[in-house]
Parts: sequence; structure tokens; C-alpha cells
Amino acid sequence: MIAIRYLVITFTDVQMRPSDIPKLRGYFSNKYPHDHLFHNHLPGQGFIYKSPSIQYRIIDGHPALLAINEGIDLMKKMFLEIDQIRINDKIISTYEREVILREEDFGKSPDFHKYRFSTPWMALNSENYAEYKDANPVDQSAMLKRILKNNLKTLSKGFGYWIEDFDSVRIDGWFKPMDVSFHGIAMNCFKGEFTTNFIIPEYLGLGKQSARGFGVIRRLYD
Repeated sequence: MIAIRYLVITFTDVQMRPSDIPKLRGYFSNKYPHDHLFHNHLPGQGFIYKSPSIQYRIIDGHPALLAINEGIDLMKKMFLEIDQIRINDKIISTYEREVILREEDFGKSPDFHKYRFSTPWMALNSENYAEYKDANPVDQSAMLKRILKNNLKTLSKGFGYWIEDFDSVRIDGWFKPMDVSFHGIAMNCFKGEFTTNFIIPEYLGLGKQSARGFGVIRRLYD
């Protein structure tokens, strides 16, 4: 287990829907085209295949940015520069925001912890979608748990954390399919809850398109 730091800036005087996240990302990508951390692309090289250091969220109806690693210093700079957000042709003034710098445990735990997906989890890709659809309900559940476990490995790499004895990571839970429109295309996603012997700080995301607000987890307490 390690301690990780991440920064969350929430624009508390602005209201947005989860479907507005691509527009929010587009605004910051256009405003800071030379800062690749906002859009995870390098000029002439294309997409950067690693966990994005700046990610986009809707938290309790408000737009938010989450920064990890080198994204933290860039977000601190941005915080002093932003007094408005342009969504499509609408300029939204913003003067109130909540800034939280968190330092929390992350990694394999001797205890089990319960989480829920607060936004749809995009678990499947074009390669495993057909396999999932052809499987019976028991095998579908086992497959999703296996995918979620691998999502934890991917998330860990983003923080430079090596999971010792990966086979001992356990996951149980329930997942219900739901269709979500993404770039105008219906995507098969899931909502649900799960328990694992792994500590995941709140607002981090798992699965595909987590930087765009999919698969955001919240911790559940008994």
C-alpha cells in the first residue's frame, strides 16, 4: 500500500450534467492546447497511452477537474486563471470553487472495502463485447469481475504502484447493464457495487474513458 496525492477542483457555482463532460474537456483542451495534460495528446505523436494526469468529473451536479502526479502543479496554475467556462457558445462566469488536496491510502489491503459506481462503468471493448453477449449470466458476472480486477492494475500503474501477489486481489459485486450515449453512439455500460481487498480513493475512475468521467467510484460505509 502507498499514499497518493490528488487534487480536486469543483466549480460550485456552475451546474452541469454528466453528458456535458466532453464539452468541459473540450473547453480546457482548447484553452490550453500546448499543455498535453489537459487532453492527453502530443503534437505529431497522437494519443498518450497512460492514465491521464488531469481528468474530468461531475460531482453533485457541478463540473470538476481531478489532477494526479504532474497534473497537480498545472491545476494550481490554472486555478488562478479561470473565471469563466465556455460551453458551446455560452460563457459561464465562475467565482466559487472548492479545492481539496487529498492524500490517501491506495493499494492492496488486509480488509475488504465496499464501493459503488457513481457514473456508468465502461467495462467492455470491441474485442470482448461479443464474448460477454454470448456468455450465460454466471460467466458474464465472472467476466466483469475479472475485467474490474484488471482495471485496478491499470489504475495502479498510473500511480507507479506494483500490486504484489495480484492473484490474491479479490472482487465480488453486482453489475447491471445500461446503455449510455457516447459521441452519439449507444455504449453498453454498467452500474453497480463491489467489494474488494483494495483501497481506492474516492472520485478516481476505473475502466474505459475514466478521464471523461466514466467509472467514477464512491466508497460505501456500513
